[in-house]
This record gives sequence, C-alpha cells and structure tokens, in this order.
Amino acid sequence: MSFFEKISDYSGTRSFMEAHFKNTFLVRKIAFLLPILVLVELVAVILLLLAILNYFFTFSSLDFSRFALITCAVSLMMLLFGQRVAKDYQSSAGITIYFILVILGFFALGQ
Repeated sequence: MSFFEKISDYSGTRSFMEAHFKNTFLVRKIAFLLPILVLVELVAVILLLLAILNYFFTFSSLDFSRFALITCAVSLMMLLFGQRVAKDYQSSAGITIYFILVILGFFALGQ
C-alpha cells in the first residue's frame, strides 16, 4: 500500500516529507531519497507478487519470498531511519510492528 500511496500522490508525498523533515539534515535530500524509496517498494511489490504466483503455479525454483522479505525489510529500515531522525517516535513504533511481521515471515519460511 505504501508504494501505491506514494505513486498516486507523489507531489503530495514529497511536500509532506519535506515538511516532516524540515528540521533535519534529510530535508535537502528528499528529492534524491524519495525515488529510491519508491523504487525499493516497487521491487518489494513485484517480488511479493512473484512469490505468490510461484507458490500457486511453481514456475521457478527461485525462492522469491525470501527476496521479497529482504526487500521489505530494507524499505522498512529506510522508513524507520527517517522517522527516528525526525524524532517521530510514534510513527517509528508503527513501522516497527511491520518489521516484526517481516521477521515472523522469515521464521515461517524456516530461514
């Protein structure tokens, strides 16, 4: 969902992030970092879809679910880092919950 929200209102997301990080060193880097975050989230969405399709149709021997979870963890760590820099601890706690779900996903895969 995060990817689709960012893409559907990219300019709004950018202005929100610029306001959110206005008192941090990240404010001048939003134009560079936001596309990277969107790209990482897009890769996560694609890998998650491939993992689901591979689960039902077994078209590849690759374990897309492991790569999808790693990509999700990277994107969540990027978000968590930003929230901690902005000192938005409540949002950090919300992101942490999603990160715990990714860790549980690794346990479910037996990794």
